Amino acid sequence: MPMSTTETGIVRGNTIELEHEIPEMNGQRVRVLLEPFEELLLSPHQQTELWRDWIKKGPQGPIEDDSDTAIP
Repeated sequence: MPMSTTETGIVRGNTIELEHEIPEMNGQRVRVLLEPFEELLLSPHQQTELWRDWIKKGPQGPIEDDSDTAIP
């Protein structure tokens, strides 16, 4: 059964460096579809507003002060 996956990477000459390994396809011939990947960049003003909002509301995650909490 053929495997299909989508990964992001960088083209350097005739080499494509992927962000993650795909061991199931190692050594196999594959078809590659290349499309530019536009990363969303925030303006300095947007970054400042997001930081202010985060500081006001505090962290919204599972991190606690309990010594039994394991952080992966």
